[in-house]
Amino acid sequence: MDKNLDKALSQLVEEIERVEVTKNRFGEVLHRIKDMISLDRFPAIASCAVETTFTKNIEPTSLSGLQIAGIDGGLVRRRFRSMDLILIRGIAVVFRFGPEEGPDVDFFPDPFPEPQIRPMMLTLSATELDQLASLERVAAELRVTLSVLDEFHTDLILVDGSLFYHPRDRPQSGSVVYEKFQEVLSLYKQLYNKVRKKGTTLVGIVKDSRSSRITSILGDILPHILREPAIFEMMQGVDYRWLLKISRDCDILDTFLEEGERSFVFRYSSELQNNSNLQSDDLGNWASSIWVTYLKTARNDLPLRIEILIDDDSNANVSKVDKALAAVLPLSWQHPEYGIPTPILEADARARITANETSMVIDRLMALSGLTYTTLEKRRSRNPFGGS
Repeated sequence: MDKNLDKALSQLVEEIERVEVTKNRFGEVLHRIKDMISLDRFPAIASCAVETTFTKNIEPTSLSGLQIAGIDGGLVRRRFRSMDLILIRGIAVVFRFGPEEGPDVDFFPDPFPEPQIRPMMLTLSATELDQLASLERVAAELRVTLSVLDEFHTDLILVDGSLFYHPRDRPQSGSVVYEKFQEVLSLYKQLYNKVRKKGTTLVGIVKDSRSSRITSILGDILPHILREPAIFEMMQGVDYRWLLKISRDCDILDTFLEEGERSFVFRYSSELQNNSNLQSDDLGNWASSIWVTYLKTARNDLPLRIEILIDDDSNANVSKVDKALAAVLPLSWQHPEYGIPTPILEADARARITANETSMVIDRLMALSGLTYTTLEKRRSRNPFGGS
């Protein structure tokens, strides 16, 4: 068994080395040619990209006088015999930056709000339970964001995650979860409209994006770029097609973006064109108003995927994107290996529901109901012989 394990691990090491060597060589080439790439040469790309520049440097701005909010939500799910319980919490952290000293900080609704409890029926399928739990968390975050717009004057609102629902959260129209999904869609629309009315910039910070839109675009345009003999020679021996096939956008962009540099901007709607789980009665009309880019905020961290709600489809909105990124940069300079904006870090820490909090809720449930762990917990959760 040990020999088989060592053999498998050795093969894995070889594969990792192959990936890293290929990434390094690919990045060296892209670093040399990125300033020569103009997207207007590729009509097929023009429908999703909103500019011709492949990459662009962002100059950080002073935060003095700005009010910037970070929004996040926490979720814990506990499974019992007769039902599932979810604990959710949404919180906003509002930073008010002065001319010199550190920012003043406000919280909404409280510095450490109590988690809300939601029961879920066991008649739901496993997929529906997952969807309902996710939708409850999203709804909590959206309600907090709407309240922040009413309670504070904010220049920038940073939301932890995407500005658009994930396709896997969309239940079938006949599902009992569909009503909750419709509620979340309504909250999204309220948020989009209120942000525009208030003149606030809404930004989604996606920390661990698995998107491959830019790798797909690179796969389309590189064969044309490599027709240039000098560039073809640079790429000799680099299996870029294989690399693009196995990589996410963040991984590929990390090979050639410098700190403070962003990728070209494209419309979120271009990622949804081939998605059968998006219906015309959803938020499809808003998807083209969400613009997406990747910004490398820290020297030794992957680029962040950043989504921004813009006012219209005018190319002049590129300056709005860059203005928002110019504020995100200095907010993300706490550590060279972790480039997450401070308001998001603070909101994340306060939204997280700890094991102690969860235990307190369950203990209180038992005290009020007279039930015991043996009655509540599923069989596998109380296995006296170990295992799970």
